[in-house]
Amino acid sequence: MVEVARCDHEVRARIDSSERETPMKLAYAALAAASLAALSQPAVAQEAQAPSAQQMAPVSDAELENFVIAASMIGQIQRSEEIAGAEKEKAAMQVLSQAQMTPQRFNTIGAALQTSETLQARVDQTLARLKKEQAEG
Repeated sequence: MVEVARCDHEVRARIDSSERETPMKLAYAALAAASLAALSQPAVAQEAQAPSAQQMAPVSDAELENFVIAASMIGQIQRSEEIAGAEKEKAAMQVLSQAQMTPQRFNTIGAALQTSETLQARVDQTLARLKKEQAEG
């Protein structure tokens, strides 16, 4: 099982590295996580259609930060060769739970990130702020 607290520290460290994930990589991580979430809750995923960017509820700064960190952590989980497939799904769901975000909301934000330049700019700002906070200690 992945220790999510440890992953959070690693994610924040990774944001500071030269391998910092770009908004598009975050979007791909979000889409990949969406498939994990859909696999874990197939009935809900079939019923819940992600609203378009115009229809979705506004994304607060705190929610966007949670999304960015969760997407980064889920991306790390998915790339890990040390975690088995079923465990990856459980770990991703645990990350979303700790981020206080439903799979549906995570998927909606991830889909909106693909088309909304405003949201992409906010992700860039969030990443820059997290990087600055990390540098300041």
